[in-house]
Amino acid sequence: MTPERWRQVEEVLQGAMDCPLAERASFLDEACAGDAELKLETTALLRAFDEAGDFIEQPAIEQDARVLLQETPDANLGREIGHYKIVSLLGAGGMGEVYLAQDTRLNRPVALKLLPSYFISDETRLSRFQREARAASALNHPNIFTIHEVGEHEGIHFIATEYIDGETLRELVRRQALTSREVLEIAVQIANALAAAHQAGIVHRDIKPENIMLRRDGIVKILDFGIAKLTEQSAHENGEAQTLARVQTETGVVLGTAGYMSPEQARGLEVDERTDIWSLGVVLYEMLARRAPFAGATRLDTLVAILEREPQPLAEVATGAQAELAELDALQQVISKALRKEPRERYQSVEQMLADLNSVRQGIELATINAHSVHAAQSASHATATVSARPRPRRLSVVLLVAAFLTAVLAGVLVYRHYAVRARASATASNAAAPRLYAQMNESEQLNFISEQEQRISAMMGERPMKLNDEALRAIKERVDWYVARRGSISGTPGAEDLSVIYARAVPFVPLISRSFAARKVPVIIGLYLPMIESEYKTCFESKWGAKGLFQFLPQTAKAYGVAHEEMCDVEKMTPAAAHYLADRMAELGDDAQSMTLVLLSYNYGAEGTRDALRELRETDNYERNFWTLFAHRDRLDDHFRNESVYYVPAFFAAAIVGENPQSFGLQTPPLSSLTK
Repeated sequence: MTPERWRQVEEVLQGAMDCPLAERASFLDEACAGDAELKLETTALLRAFDEAGDFIEQPAIEQDARVLLQETPDANLGREIGHYKIVSLLGAGGMGEVYLAQDTRLNRPVALKLLPSYFISDETRLSRFQREARAASALNHPNIFTIHEVGEHEGIHFIATEYIDGETLRELVRRQALTSREVLEIAVQIANALAAAHQAGIVHRDIKPENIMLRRDGIVKILDFGIAKLTEQSAHENGEAQTLARVQTETGVVLGTAGYMSPEQARGLEVDERTDIWSLGVVLYEMLARRAPFAGATRLDTLVAILEREPQPLAEVATGAQAELAELDALQQVISKALRKEPRERYQSVEQMLADLNSVRQGIELATINAHSVHAAQSASHATATVSARPRPRRLSVVLLVAAFLTAVLAGVLVYRHYAVRARASATASNAAAPRLYAQMNESEQLNFISEQEQRISAMMGERPMKLNDEALRAIKERVDWYVARRGSISGTPGAEDLSVIYARAVPFVPLISRSFAARKVPVIIGLYLPMIESEYKTCFESKWGAKGLFQFLPQTAKAYGVAHEEMCDVEKMTPAAAHYLADRMAELGDDAQSMTLVLLSYNYGAEGTRDALRELRETDNYERNFWTLFAHRDRLDDHFRNESVYYVPAFFAAAIVGENPQSFGLQTPPLSSLTK
């Protein structure tokens, strides 16, 4: 749309807003004079202001209603709503007040969001409140706030959520300038949360600094799914999910916050995941520049800027010492791609954006390491120069001169040998710092690499790692090669996604896995890579056999370990249950490195089947109590083992080898075990 056209829209819009509500329709008919497109654009913007409520800006009438009804936040202090006792006000908006409350039943602090009484008669607002609860409770991710309960008490509708002890991103940016590393850490966590929401078919549509909180421990939490859009889901989902999936936004209705809307969102068009990518780009820009990329004197001016203008380059507006020029340039490229006006020109998935953010972060880390190396070298050079510059005695005897000459010759020989050794060591270290890609190795080198890494993974699993024969190594290599073949894939189909997408998806789960598995004394390395071969780190993946969740429990197993069927997508519940289950198998089968291969097998083959297989092979030659003995004699075991379980343990080792050696496979994520420290 041309600037002239926008001026025309603005003129009609301002005139319509000045009209009494009852006269707007006739005014628009007359002002648009048969121009249907002009009327559509103006009507869309009017609806944005009339229907969005606090999603854009809290209307004054809501404040008037509070005065008329004498509903002041202080009146609720000390009040009990069900088993929640209100302690203090945390915030307020058009969708209600949010209080800090004490859950008297479980003795924990919660955030309690109350829908004002004067909203109950408004079906639209009530449905949005309920939709927020359904949308947020359908998600379970470390970077998305947790819903504890949705309820009603004496006519008051409420949502009880986790209490987040921290500050909003808005408060953080106002308080201090952020370093590039801090900005990237926050952006990566937001992107991980959005990836989980999009995977569940939910588009947030209101990503902004006020809806992002940072806990004191650095964990990012996305809040407020009040205008989330539920996209079409697959046909196999249950009836309730399909009903939610059909909730669509009427074309022409604009919901969101003006400065963070995508162009298609601002125009009231149908939106998808790419609108959240745009909003994340805006937030990323604002964290670096400490100012919004699109801003105007009025809301309409802001929308015009979003639709027609490009933001000022970061290099011109970033302040403070938060970024070097090269870092800004790399971040500018990510932001520019996220802020393309046409959705098809943006990142097509948040995972793609996440991969680029991780790449920039790795580049910053490498630059920091190099800078420290240069500084150390300069310090050493300065020290040498200082020693060399010390004054010497003016008069030396001939004997001392001869001695000095011989000493110098000897020192020269020693120095030469010293630096020759250092040069060889430096070359070796350089090769170690920049490992060769697995794909560039020949087959013999690949097998050696797998052998070394298998021993390393085994040592992380427990004592007595076993040296594998060539057949076992080739079984692991087959699975590694299968993973490598997926590098660069653009498919979103389970079992075909790009490795960078999958391992990036794993990162936010590492702290929870680490805590849960360490508490049960189960090797953390098991918890890190078991989800790779079970669900590829998808929290709600469901197999054709009915296994579900990150660790793919069957419903009866989940129930036995305290997880209800409706909680199987909840990683906070499933992760401790998986650790508990594995701890029980360790009690039966052992806890050294070789026994842990049997524990892994039992996860797929069953504990009883594993014990039966061991008993059947006990009299064979070279019998050892581990999976690899079963693998070597697989022709003597049942079809279930030969057809399914025989490659389960090799697949685990392959997943761990890739995840612990990301640079060798062209991945930007750090080794997952490094995130547990």
